[in-house]
Amino acid sequence: MRRVALVGLVMPLVLLTAACSGSDSAPAKVGTVASVKVTIPPSGAPTLNFVSPMRFTTTESKIVKAGPGTGPAVELSSLVSVRYVGTNATDQGPIGENWTAGPSTFYVNSVVKGFTDGLLGKHAGDEVLITVPAKDAFGDTGNIQSTVRPGDSVIYVVDITNVAPVETVPDTVPTLVYDAAGNPSKFTATDAVTKDPKELGVYPVIKGDGPAVKVGDTVSVAYFGQLYPDKDVFNAWTGQPFPAKLGASQVIEGWDKGLLGQTVGSRLILVVPPDLAYKDKKQPGIPANSTLIFAIQILAVN
Repeated sequence: MRRVALVGLVMPLVLLTAACSGSDSAPAKVGTVASVKVTIPPSGAPTLNFVSPMRFTTTESKIVKAGPGTGPAVELSSLVSVRYVGTNATDQGPIGENWTAGPSTFYVNSVVKGFTDGLLGKHAGDEVLITVPAKDAFGDTGNIQSTVRPGDSVIYVVDITNVAPVETVPDTVPTLVYDAAGNPSKFTATDAVTKDPKELGVYPVIKGDGPAVKVGDTVSVAYFGQLYPDKDVFNAWTGQPFPAKLGASQVIEGWDKGLLGQTVGSRLILVVPPDLAYKDKKQPGIPANSTLIFAIQILAVN
């Protein structure tokens, strides 16, 4: 398979769990979020003041500087843009930052648990201090850059620059339900839902700010598929990237049409009638002449 270059959501490597070798962290004093003082200047990156080596037993967060408190609160399923500085609590060494370079955008449940948990309930404009034990960060493996050793606790200062709003979906469309981890898990239907849709339905749930998809693009998506409106699931959500070139008969026609013009970072619902899906051909888990419904997240585009 030919390797393609993809440009899409910016997920900082320092927030992704990855194994590496390293030595055990030194004995450290147990601290809390109150043990760390942070200064955020009008320009330039934040500075921290704490006594190291330090470790934390639970993830804690506090708002250092509150924003206006308007707009959607961060949820597990939210698309956020943030500036951040990461620090190793054992030796005060830097573990990554983008404070001066500009914000990174990603779904909040796609990074290390402590970072995710520290942002929940916050709003755009909030500047947040998060203290994270190893079990909620990089655990017994450390991170791939070797800036976090096995067992090290970490500290983040985060400026939430944007929380993407959730778009209103018509009552005639099945409702997308999320699991406890914030991932799409099923669709449910009420009496208001259209019983036998004949046209392709494209319903953005969250609009990303990346490039728009064009014919001939190779897109990378994560997706969930169910028999319309709320019948059997034929493709459970895994979050794993699925690449396909649009307009090249690599996916059903409903995808070729429905993904065009959508932007990287977006999550959308597609309702695909049989003539734009598999028509009268049976597929594994999909009877012939089935209407399908998908939740699709556009991860990247070449």
